[in-house]
Amino acid sequence: MNLYILKHTSTANVILIFVLLVSFSAMSVDKLMMKMESQSLHKGKVVKVEAELFFQATSGRMITRYINPAHRVMVSNNKGEVAVYNEKENTVTYEQGAEYSTESGLIHFFLQGKTNDLGLSDFGFQQMSTEFNDNLVITEWFPPESLYHIYNRVELVHEDFIPIYAAYYDAQRKLAKKVYYSDFHYMGDVYLPGLITEFNYIGNDSIINRIRFTDIKVNHQAVSPWFNFEIPSDARLNK
Repeated sequence: MNLYILKHTSTANVILIFVLLVSFSAMSVDKLMMKMESQSLHKGKVVKVEAELFFQATSGRMITRYINPAHRVMVSNNKGEVAVYNEKENTVTYEQGAEYSTESGLIHFFLQGKTNDLGLSDFGFQQMSTEFNDNLVITEWFPPESLYHIYNRVELVHEDFIPIYAAYYDAQRKLAKKVYYSDFHYMGDVYLPGLITEFNYIGNDSIINRIRFTDIKVNHQAVSPWFNFEIPSDARLNK
C-alpha cells in the first residue's frame, strides 16, 4: 500500500509509481484517458514524472506512456502482468505480482464507488470506531492479523461522504503516512481525486509525493491510438 516512493527513474521505479494507480475497473467508465504529473521531494531533491494513461475497463488493460522520463511505455493488466518497453533501446522488462494488477489499487476503489473505506475491507481491515465532528466523519480501522507487523490502525476522514484524508499508523503505533485527496473530478456516478498529496515518514525524515491528474476524458471522448499499443515482437528482453 505504499504510494509513489521515487528515488530515481529506473525501470523498477517506473513500475512502482503506479502500484496504487493502475486500477480502473469502473462502473460507468468503460474507457479512460488522462495526463498525470508526479513530484517527489526527498532531502531537497525533486523527482518529476509525467505520463499519459489509457485504460480499457472491459479487458482491464492499461497503457502508460511516459513523457518524462521519455521513451518508456508500460503495459499492465488485471492479471498482475507488467511489461515496460524502452522505445529508444527497443528492450522490454517483465514483472508480475498481485500488487501490479489493474484490479487492486486506490483509483479502482474510487471508480467502483468503494469510497467508504477506500478498499480497506478488501484487504481484511475491520472498522473499529466512528466519530462525527461537524460535517466530518472519522473512522478507525483495525488490520487483519496478517498485517499486524505493518499496521496498528488506519484513520479515514470523510467530508460530505467524500474521503479527504487517510492516516496510516505502523506496528509501533507511530504515524507512518498521511494522504490527502482533493480537487475531485465527477464523471456521472463516479468520481476520483485530481490531486493526491502524501507524506511518508521514515525515522526523522520524510518523503513528500504529489500526484496531479488533468485532461481527463472518458468513454466516447477517450480516443487515441495508444489504446491499441502493442510491444514490438522484435523487442529484446532486458534481463
